[in-house]
Amino acid sequence: MQVKKRNGELEDFNLMKIAKAVYRARLDAGYEKDLERCVDEAKIIMKDIVNGKTLDIETIQDEIEKYFIKNDDIEVFKLFTFYREKRRQDRANPWANNDERQDLILQKYLLPTETKKEFLDRISLGRTDLLKIFRNREGIWGGRNLFAIGRDGNITGSNCYVAENPTDSLEDIYRVAFDIAKTYSYGGGQGMNLSNLRPKGAKVNNSSNTTPGVMTFAELYSFITLHTQQESRRGALMLMLNIDHPDIIDFITSKLDLSKITGANISLAITDDFMEAYNNNKDWNLTFETPYEMIVKTVNARDLMHLISYSAHTMGDPGFIYIDNVNNYHLLSEYDEVEFTATNPCGELLASH
Repeated sequence: MQVKKRNGELEDFNLMKIAKAVYRARLDAGYEKDLERCVDEAKIIMKDIVNGKTLDIETIQDEIEKYFIKNDDIEVFKLFTFYREKRRQDRANPWANNDERQDLILQKYLLPTETKKEFLDRISLGRTDLLKIFRNREGIWGGRNLFAIGRDGNITGSNCYVAENPTDSLEDIYRVAFDIAKTYSYGGGQGMNLSNLRPKGAKVNNSSNTTPGVMTFAELYSFITLHTQQESRRGALMLMLNIDHPDIIDFITSKLDLSKITGANISLAITDDFMEAYNNNKDWNLTFETPYEMIVKTVNARDLMHLISYSAHTMGDPGFIYIDNVNNYHLLSEYDEVEFTATNPCGELLASH
């Protein structure tokens, strides 16, 4: 025999569900009741209607109520009918009494003219188990999922990504600019590591003779982030730089100038070698090799850390990622070709080859 669910789907009849409904009703009424005895009661309730035909949920619940009345279990009957009516109202008008969390979700993610019931139906993807979880406030998707599910157009269901790090060429720098703009247009955020780019003043083979350095292109990516439109918000960007890059001081202090890098968070890829140099109060080399020269600058590791601390305390940036720890302990760490280089604005990581 099968049971027709409220959404029209059919499932095999399960006597234990009837037994558990009786069991919960008796417990709510304050009665100690053995689940095994409730199974026997469920058999009595269903014996006259289990005849091979398809039943619906309402018919089964009617039979449970009749059983309680027949056995003068008035208090249990009242609680069962109260629970049944409450569930009916919850299905018809879910989230009737919202807290601040539900109010914020509804404010941000309802489609125009969409009701709360239609919203929950949409984000449940046609699955009754998910609908029950969402209706009962036992869980919910993340914000980007709530925004994307069921909408038309090119919209991402993930919050953030990591771009393929720009290599040291003008073509690739602007290729990444296009990639992150496209991601923003779909509703996502981006992260990247800029350490492949030559430092300020390095020789290049073009009319300028030298490069403007990492910060110029960091500001380019920040500008794109601020000016690629998303519904009700702008894009999010995480820019990272290795602790041994010659432009690291400009990068660390960039947020102290309120007119620069206003569209991104910044973070440093800290290595074990740098922390050892800091602990032992040693000098730290900032190096970058190009086809034309080897650039080397030397700073004191503790002085550099003090500058990091001052900037972070003053402006909230830069952050840290202990990149050696990440690469030593991630789930694919036994594969040498898999190397983590950056984090996205939400904190997930990308393995880039």
